[in-house]
Amino acid sequence: MRISDHIVLWNHVLIRVMDVRRMMLEPGEVMRGYRVPTSAFLYVTSGSAQMYMDGVESRMERFHVLHVGKGLSLDIVAAEQLEYFMVLYKATLPLPSRFELVSLMERENPFQLRYSLSPKFPISWLEKLEHMYQTWQAPSPLDKFKVKTLFYQLLYELLEQLHEKGVDVIPPDLVSQAVYYMEEHYQEPVTLEALADMLECTSRQLLRLFKNQMDTSPIEYLIQLRVNKAKELLIYTDRTLKEISESVGYADSYYFSRIFKKQEGVSPKSFKESYDREWRRNNPFPVSKYSIVAGGLRRYSSNGYENHYHYKKEGDSQMYKKTRAWMTTMVVICFTLLLSACSTGGSTATPTATNGVTPLPAASSSPSAAANKEADAPRVIKHAMGETTIKGTPSRIVILTNEGTEALLAVGVKPVGAVMSWIGEPWYDHIKNDMQNVTVVGDELQPNLELIASLKPDLIIGNKVRQEKIYDQLKQIAPTVFAADLVGDWKVNFKLYSEVVNKKDEGEKAMAAFDKRVAEVKAKLGSKAATKVSLARFSATQVRIYQKQTFAGVLLGQLGFARPESQDKDSFIEVMKKENIAKMDGDVLFYFVSEAKGKTDAANVVKEWMNDPLFKNLNVVKANKVVQVDEGIWNSAGGYKAANLLLDELIKYFDVK
Repeated sequence: MRISDHIVLWNHVLIRVMDVRRMMLEPGEVMRGYRVPTSAFLYVTSGSAQMYMDGVESRMERFHVLHVGKGLSLDIVAAEQLEYFMVLYKATLPLPSRFELVSLMERENPFQLRYSLSPKFPISWLEKLEHMYQTWQAPSPLDKFKVKTLFYQLLYELLEQLHEKGVDVIPPDLVSQAVYYMEEHYQEPVTLEALADMLECTSRQLLRLFKNQMDTSPIEYLIQLRVNKAKELLIYTDRTLKEISESVGYADSYYFSRIFKKQEGVSPKSFKESYDREWRRNNPFPVSKYSIVAGGLRRYSSNGYENHYHYKKEGDSQMYKKTRAWMTTMVVICFTLLLSACSTGGSTATPTATNGVTPLPAASSSPSAAANKEADAPRVIKHAMGETTIKGTPSRIVILTNEGTEALLAVGVKPVGAVMSWIGEPWYDHIKNDMQNVTVVGDELQPNLELIASLKPDLIIGNKVRQEKIYDQLKQIAPTVFAADLVGDWKVNFKLYSEVVNKKDEGEKAMAAFDKRVAEVKAKLGSKAATKVSLARFSATQVRIYQKQTFAGVLLGQLGFARPESQDKDSFIEVMKKENIAKMDGDVLFYFVSEAKGKTDAANVVKEWMNDPLFKNLNVVKANKVVQVDEGIWNSAGGYKAANLLLDELIKYFDVK
C-alpha cells in the first residue's frame, strides 16, 4: 500500500491503548501459541530470538520494532535473555465515515499489517516506552491519557520514517490465521462473524478470501476439521458417541451423527466397525488398539494450511497380504497338526517309571515356556506416527517426556536415558531417588540425538507435540513410538506406554489403584465438592488461568469439584490481561509460579498482580483463600506419581477423612 494512504487512516481512526507490557524470556525459554488480542507494537530492548508469526519464521533483534495485527499467532524462542516491550492498541474508524475511508480501511487496514524496522532514534523509543510502562501502572485516568500522548509521539516518529524510507510491508494472511484459529478452537462455538471480528475484517471479505484460496467456506472447513478429529477418536479410543461429539464441538450427539453421515456417507458407528474389520484383516497379531487422542498445543506446517489432524490410513498392508500360496501353507500346517493329534490321541496311559524315576513332560509343553514365547512374540504398536513392530520386552528404554518417565517408573521400569525434569537438578524431588544413574538426554524440547544413540536403546518413547521433527532420526537409532499429544488426561498416554514396554498388567493394576483412591476421596468430599476451584500460573512473561483439559483440571473434574465459569471449559488455558482479573475468582485460588533458579522475575509479576486493586477486590482474596502450590506436582510433571501427590494435597487441604 502507499504510505500516504497509511497516514490518512492513522489520522482518522480513534486510538485506544489497551495495555503496555514488559516481557522477558530466559535463554532457551519458549512462548508458544500466543494469539495477539489486538494490534500491537513489539520493541526489543535486549537479546535476540527466533520468532514464528503464523508459522512464518523471522528474527527478533535488539532495537527493532515489529508491528503485528490482531489474531496473529506468535511463537518466540529466546536464543539469549530476551527483553521487549509490547504495546497493545485498538484503532477504530468512527462511524459514520466517508465511503472512501470505509473502502480504504477494508481494502488496506494498516492496523493488521506486519512489518519491522530499526527506529532512527532507538534510545528515544526506549525512553518513551519505559516512561509509558511506568505510567501505565498507575490507575489514574490522567496517567492513561499521558500514555496515549507518548504513544502518538512514537507513531509520529514511525510514520515519518516510513514516509521517508518506506519498509517491506506484509499484508495479513487472513485465511491462514482463520485456519490456525479453527484448529486451536474447533471444540468451541465458532461462527463466521466471530472469525471476522477476531481478524478485524468483514464476514463478507473473509468468506470471499477463504473461498478463493481454500475452495470452501470457513464453516465447511470447520465441519470437515471436526469430522476428521472425530474419525481419529472413533478409531483410536473407546469413547462413547456423546463424548466424541462433545469433544469436537457438538453438544447434540444426534446432530453430530447427521453431520458425520453427510460428510462421510456412513454413520459414526458404521465407520468405526468398518475400520475395525479392515484393521483385523490386515493385522495377523492379536494386539490391542490404543487410545491416542490429539489435542491442546498445535504445530504449524511448512505449507501454511496443512491440517495436522489428517492422517492417511487408506489401502492394504502389503506385508500381510493374503495370497494363494499363503492359504496353501496354512492348509498343510493344519493337516500336519491334525495327523499329529490323531497319532497321540489313542495313548492315555500314565508314563512308565524307569529305575523309580518318572519321565518329565517335554519343556515346550510347560505353561511358563508358552508364556515366555508369547512375551517374546513381535507386537505391532499403532501410534501417532504410524506403526512400529517391537520384539519381546524392551530392556534399554529412552523416554523423552516427563509424564512418560513417571509412567515407566509406575510399572517398574527404569529407563537408561530420560529428558530432564522441568524443575530440579536434573529430576523432580519426588522421582530423584528412582532415577539414580539414569542418563540425562537433554530436555523435551531438544533431546540430544548423539547421546541417545550412545546408550544403544532397544526402544525410544516420545511425543508428537514435542519431537515430531526428529522422529525420522530417532527411528534410525531404535524402534520409536510416539504418543499423539500432551493433554490433561495423562491416562491416555499411560495406557500406551505400559503396553509398549510389555507391562500391560502392571499398568492396569497401577491405574486401578489410582482410580480406587479417586473414587474413595470423591465419595468422602460431599458438599465440599461444590467449592469453586480456580487455577492460575504466573511466569515472567504471562499469567494464565487453567481450564478443564489440564493436568490438575482433569483430576478436579474426576473428583467432581466445581470450577469458576471462566475455567469450566473443555479447553487448556487462557492467557490473562489485568482487565480480566475477575476471571481468576473462585472459592479457592491455587496458583503456582514458573521461576528459573536464582531469578525473581516471575515473583515480581506475582507481586505486581496481587497488588493490583482489581485483584484485591476478588472474593477469594477477601476470604483469604489464595494458596501457592508446587508447579511440578500441579502442572509440569504431569504423570502417575504427580497425580497421586496432587491427590494427597487436595485431601489435606479439604480435610478429607
